[in-house]
Amino acid sequence: MGEQGEKLIRLFYESKREEEKTLYIVRGAQQWEQQQGADFFVVNNRLGTKYFEVKTDTQAKDTGNVALEIQIVDNDGFKSIGCAMKTFPDFLFYWIHPTTEILYYDPKKLNPWIVDWIADGNHRIVETENKNFFSRSLLIPISELKATGEVRTLNVTEELVDKVIYS
Repeated sequence: MGEQGEKLIRLFYESKREEEKTLYIVRGAQQWEQQQGADFFVVNNRLGTKYFEVKTDTQAKDTGNVALEIQIVDNDGFKSIGCAMKTFPDFLFYWIHPTTEILYYDPKKLNPWIVDWIADGNHRIVETENKNFFSRSLLIPISELKATGEVRTLNVTEELVDKVIYS
C-alpha cells in the first residue's frame, strides 16, 4: 500500500505541466535521505528543492481518523521518533486510500499540535506490529487536523487513483 501512495504523489507531480514544460522533477530519495524520512527529492523553479514523505492510510476513510506515527520500537528495543514528528522532509503527504483526498503539511509546523494532543490525553495511541518493529500512532480526527490550519488538502483525479490502484 505504501508504494501505491508514493506512486500517486510521484505521478501527480510529474504530470503537472505549464505551456508544455514539466513543472516538477521528482527523484526517489537516496539511501541517506530515506534514513532521515524522505521518499522523494523534488525540484521546481518556484518552490526550489523540497523533500517529501508519503504515507498511505487504508482505514482513515472509514474511521475519520488519521494515525500519526509518533514512535518506532525496533525488535531489539531501540526507540526512535516516528515519521509524523520527523522534521527532515519539507512536506508529509497522507493519502486517504482509496479516495482522491491527500492531506499534506509541513512536519515542523504540525509538531507543536502533536505534542499538545499527546499531552491532553484525549486521543488514543495505538500500536501496530510490523516485521522488524512496532509503531505507536496517535489517532487524530481528520477534521481536527484540518482545523489546525497547518494541514491542507490536495485532491487528485479519480483517473490518477485508478491508474495507481489498478496498474
